Amino acid sequence: MELLDLVLKICDIICTQASFKRGIRRIFALVTESLSLEGMCLFMPGQLYFWPEGLDTTPYEEALKGGGKKGFMVFTLPHGKGPRGDLVVKKGDLSPNDELLLQVVAGQLSQFLRNLQSKRELKVGSRLLLDLYSAGRELGSTLDREEMGKKLAHFAKRFSRASYVSVTLFDTQGNRTFSVGETKEKGDLIQYYNEDFFKRRVVSLESLNGKWGVMELYLPQKVSLSRYQKRVIHILAELAGTFLENIALYERLKSLVDDREKRIRFLSILYQVGNAYRMTSELRKRALLSLRALTDPHKGLGLPQAFLFLLHSSAGCLKGLMGISWVDLSPWGEGDWEIDEEYLRRVESSPAFVDIEGVTLPDHLSKELEKGEILYLSDAVEYIPFCERGKFYVGLPLMSGKTLVGALVVGKGVPLEAEEMQFLTMFSHQLALALESARLQETLKKTSKDLEEAQKRLFHSEKLATLGELAARVAHDLKNPLVAIGGFARRLHSKMAEDCPDKVYTRIILKEVEEAEKILSDVLSYSKVPQLKKSLTDINALLDDVLFLYAEELRDRNIIVVKKLDRTLPAVYVDPPQIRQVFMNLISNALQAIGKKGAITVSTSRVVKDGRNMVKIEVSDTGGGIPEKDLPNIFNPFFTTKSTGTGLGLSIVKRIVELHGGEIEVVNNFPVGVAFLVFLPLEGEKDVPGEKPQG
Repeated sequence: MELLDLVLKICDIICTQASFKRGIRRIFALVTESLSLEGMCLFMPGQLYFWPEGLDTTPYEEALKGGGKKGFMVFTLPHGKGPRGDLVVKKGDLSPNDELLLQVVAGQLSQFLRNLQSKRELKVGSRLLLDLYSAGRELGSTLDREEMGKKLAHFAKRFSRASYVSVTLFDTQGNRTFSVGETKEKGDLIQYYNEDFFKRRVVSLESLNGKWGVMELYLPQKVSLSRYQKRVIHILAELAGTFLENIALYERLKSLVDDREKRIRFLSILYQVGNAYRMTSELRKRALLSLRALTDPHKGLGLPQAFLFLLHSSAGCLKGLMGISWVDLSPWGEGDWEIDEEYLRRVESSPAFVDIEGVTLPDHLSKELEKGEILYLSDAVEYIPFCERGKFYVGLPLMSGKTLVGALVVGKGVPLEAEEMQFLTMFSHQLALALESARLQETLKKTSKDLEEAQKRLFHSEKLATLGELAARVAHDLKNPLVAIGGFARRLHSKMAEDCPDKVYTRIILKEVEEAEKILSDVLSYSKVPQLKKSLTDINALLDDVLFLYAEELRDRNIIVVKKLDRTLPAVYVDPPQIRQVFMNLISNALQAIGKKGAITVSTSRVVKDGRNMVKIEVSDTGGGIPEKDLPNIFNPFFTTKSTGTGLGLSIVKRIVELHGGEIEVVNNFPVGVAFLVFLPLEGEKDVPGEKPQG
């Protein structure tokens, strides 16, 4: 066979045969037959191919090692970047053309090996590229660092045949955040690196803008990464670095958005509670609004506990006002920020409301808060009864300028975040101004009320002074004529016979003179300011005496008396005759209002009114009450709706009560009845040693 034909056939086999082993066998059979060879062997690292079947390859190996055994010839395959190999043939006589042909065959075999190797590597590379594409999609589908690390370790182990892959990720400051890894077998991860068993390869996870972590591959000692595997691992690391940079950017943007949303939410709370403050000037309502802003989970900060303390200037300490402590159900509901009396009562009656009016903050805390310092209270449970162990408490001063007006104590199960502390600082300034404003407005209202009362008393005093002068003049002018009329009428009456028809007229004159003298006595009594002679007096005993005086009349009128007297009341410094006159006037008015068949209720109790300890005496009746149009005038002198009387009874009562430093109020329930409330102060003169209560 000619040389060219043989080479063409070998080329045809190389181009059409996909299996190296089958291709070698066909080439060896063709060459052996064409050149009449006894046998052929191809030696490659770890592989041996020969022809014909059953050939003893030992002489061929010896010829390869000896390099010149008779009858054998060795042809080295030109490898370049391909696999190495040696072709050994046996023939007694080889012509130069045969040797040339065998050299060509060796070159063709080398080319065949390179082609097959390229196809294999291309196939592996294509598969790896597809896997890399799939890995890129998986890695790019998550924005969670931990999940990213787990996926990266999984794909790196899959592509590299490593026994263990560890991925360590860094944050934006280069600090290690966490490590994840994958092993071939379940169980503990490799704790100690042993060079006798593993080779370690470290790949950096980087991008153009920084280093985001490292990936460590632990390979068995006998396993090496191919060129394509190395390239895929590095590409995988570059992809991971880029994706980690995207995650860092996303986290930064998310943090900025979250911070902005928190600031907007905090500013919204400040704005809404500020508007709510403007809707009321009452201190207690503003305090409740502030607690809602701190503890409402829907409209406020959502803290589980908040307590408000106010500075009592007289005592020089911080006393509790109110607090909120809730776990599962907040007391606020989902309504707007408006607070009416019903809403106030509902919140104050809820289990979450905490009455801390009896709690006082320790002096050392008050002194620290006066400096305007925020306190972290590790021992709050020791002096605030409703604080809980295991929670973190912070005390914030409420400063109006440089003056401490109160304190705010808030608690949470975990330490407060920096953003929450910033909000609380701003909120405490707003709350301090709101509370101070409410206090000033209440003081202004009280001052205005006191001024109005003073003006009324002044006007009333002027009227009384004028009336006193008039009454004294009238009394002086009428006294002598009235005495003369009364004296002469009594003389005529006594001299008339009993059967005299004119005696009825003298009797009428005497009766009217007595009535006129009584009126004149009342006017003179009202026009004079009485001098009080106070002594310790049992109010309950005094009431018992007055009711005893009216017992016969009450029985005749079928009027029931209900007594609700607090027998534990202390004695009070009063003028007994004057206070007896107050009680008699009130009982007399009740009798006249009822007429016949009704009830009079008399009660006593100890109360605190406007910060003063007082005794309250209440006299109520079922006589129909006072018409609304007459109510403003009932304490005015000479005002009466009765056909008889001077209209001075209630005026005298009011003056006597006020002279004792007390107050009188009316609770009208027209047309059912009316109640008069008399308040007498318990703070009076010091007890006189050995003096016993009168009454």
